[in-house]
Order: sequence, then structure tokens, then C-alpha cells
Amino acid sequence: MNYSNTNEHLYNDIALWEKTDGRDLFLEMPLTEKDGPTVLDFGYGFGENLFALSNAYPNGKIYGIDCSPVCQKEVGEKIAARGIKNITLINKEVHNLQDFENDSLDLVLLYDALHGGDGKGKYMLFEESHRVLKTGGCLSILPVHLSNWRDREGKKKTYSLKMIIDEVQSFGYEYAGTCSQKGIHWEKCHTLYYIKKGIITFDILERVDVMNFKKK
Repeated sequence: MNYSNTNEHLYNDIALWEKTDGRDLFLEMPLTEKDGPTVLDFGYGFGENLFALSNAYPNGKIYGIDCSPVCQKEVGEKIAARGIKNITLINKEVHNLQDFENDSLDLVLLYDALHGGDGKGKYMLFEESHRVLKTGGCLSILPVHLSNWRDREGKKKTYSLKMIIDEVQSFGYEYAGTCSQKGIHWEKCHTLYYIKKGIITFDILERVDVMNFKKK
């Protein structure tokens, strides 16, 4: 893909990713429902994955949850400006996924959403994702900040990929591998320190293999 790779065009490059490589990433998800899946992006941030999902599944229902007023405002304005009809934002801080019924979703994204805090949120998300996913539905994880994950006792540990697989599978999932397209860790392009330095280009954003799990 022909990304310009200059700071000046960073956000144009992101928009291009949403329509191309990002779309292709989500089209690779191991879904039973390929045409019009129901999808949740937990912690949607500035919406890059939401928009890529919308491009991948124009007949799908895409939900996003985030508690940041800044993200809520910016993403909501983008949705309206682009005339997108299949993205619904749930703008609140949640401690479970009570907005969704049992066995109602085909895909849940936990991208850059499992580190920090006391660790309890991570286990809640594994449990709640299992509840809301249909049998055979996919839990997709973007594993970043692995030195800042916590175990059940709240102790900080550096997680390996094997530790993640073992832990997630203990909640009733089966590891289904990754995708040829990598997920992107968007943090730096929205961090004031890097924005002020003007050094962030699309090519230096961290690429990470997603980890996909199927609900048994």
C-alpha cells in the first residue's frame, strides 16, 4: 500500500489504512457470519478499528464502547461527517458488557485494552466476552504493553504469548491463530509528546500480530 510516510500526511495514511489494510485485517477474522456480523470494539479510542470494521462489514452492526469524552466527540463527529450508518457508540464507563445479551455477538475486539489497573478488568472482559459471543464467535486481542499486565492477585507480570493463550483458553476459548495482516498500536499518533515533536509517521507505528480465539 502506498503510504506517504510523512508526519504531515499521517492522518491521511490512517484513513487509507482504514479502507485497505485495516479492512483486510478484519476480513481475515475467523468468523462464521461473514456478511453481516455483529461486532464490538471495546475501548475504541480514536476509531481507527471501528472505521476499518465498517469498511470490512458494510452490512454488519458495529458497536464501540469508550469512556473518553475526547474520543467520543471526535469519533462521533467523524461518523456523522462520513455518513456512516452501521457504527453505534456506547459512550460510558462500563464494568461489564450489560448492554449486550448472551450469545449476541460474532466478534469482540480487545485491542490495547488489557493492561494497567488492578488486573480485574482483564478477567471481567474475558468472562463477559465469552457470555456475549455466540458459540464459534471470535475474541480478537491486540497484545501490547505486555510488561504492564497483571495476574489474578493484581501483581504486575510480563506476559508471554503462551501465558496469554493459556489464560484466555481457561475461560472457554480455543486459540485460532493470527492473521497475515498485523494490527496497529495507535497510541503514539495520539500522544501529545510525540505530536509536538512531529516525528510520528505511519511506518513507525508498532505492528502487532493479533491473537484470535473461538468461543467453544
